[in-house]
Amino acid sequence: MRSRSFQKRAAAQIFPAAPFHFDGTFHKPSHFPAPLEAWEPDRYWQTLRVGGSLYGVRIENGGSIAEPALRVSIFSDRQVTAPDREIVRRELVWRFDLDTELRAFGRLARQDRRIQGVWRRWRGMRDSSANSIYELLVIAILLQNATVRRTVQMMNALLEAFGTKVSFDSKSLFAMWRPEDLDHVSDEELRALKVGYRARFLKRLSDDFARGTVNDLELRTLDPDSARKKLLRLYGVGPETARILLYPACHRYARLDHIAPWQQKIYSRLLYNKTLVPVRKILGDLNQRYGDYASVAIDYVWEDLFWRHSRKPIPWLQKEIRL
Repeated sequence: MRSRSFQKRAAAQIFPAAPFHFDGTFHKPSHFPAPLEAWEPDRYWQTLRVGGSLYGVRIENGGSIAEPALRVSIFSDRQVTAPDREIVRRELVWRFDLDTELRAFGRLARQDRRIQGVWRRWRGMRDSSANSIYELLVIAILLQNATVRRTVQMMNALLEAFGTKVSFDSKSLFAMWRPEDLDHVSDEELRALKVGYRARFLKRLSDDFARGTVNDLELRTLDPDSARKKLLRLYGVGPETARILLYPACHRYARLDHIAPWQQKIYSRLLYNKTLVPVRKILGDLNQRYGDYASVAIDYVWEDLFWRHSRKPIPWLQKEIRL
């Protein structure tokens, strides 16, 4: 594990599209906990690899839902230049989907008695992604055939072995390793960290990114079909993983075409107050009402559930996520 201390600091501002919900965008209780970021109401910290450099970032709420504004502090161990500030600003706008216009979705949600309350609570929340495509794929690999608790254990072991601990703004957070950092790491070394068969996937995936098989910036410019084909070239990435990544990482809003069995049980309870509703009906109802915003609607329902669970544990949900 490497350690770095960032004392240099620069400021920037971002003005997201309204409406905008700060805490709903920057804190996702549905995501498994990892020491890559920190949150408290109206304040958020994370490490950020962009443009070949590593930064620490603090983001503060400086506005309202109707008139949003963000105060951004950028930390480094060298002078943060004006180009650095602009690179970081653009990356944050992309990753957290800050330019997206959600008024059309809001109009649809307000007419849906099942979701109108969720929209009122989280009006302007984005389905954001704090991580790069590579980092998201690492997380997806670790989640395969594992409980959330087990995934947390594997991630912490990998960060201790290959990550960088960054100290800034009285915080100490990890940055995930770069793909090329695993070049000379053997499968046996990875397996020693108790990641099992995932060692092979981590190595091949890292090799693909180190060789430039997929590039985050290029993916952002592609249409959904081309982006999906690019993702499917990666070792271990199947249609379901590619589909999932197209929304939070590439911000491709779309109609729903798949619901996993364990999600089916949750949506049946939340949307229909029934034990099990056929997947075809759930998909049909959401796609007919929301069109390309169906993926946004389901994200709002999902995150609202996990926010409620974080405040007061929901026993039936706890059995499903097993954290």
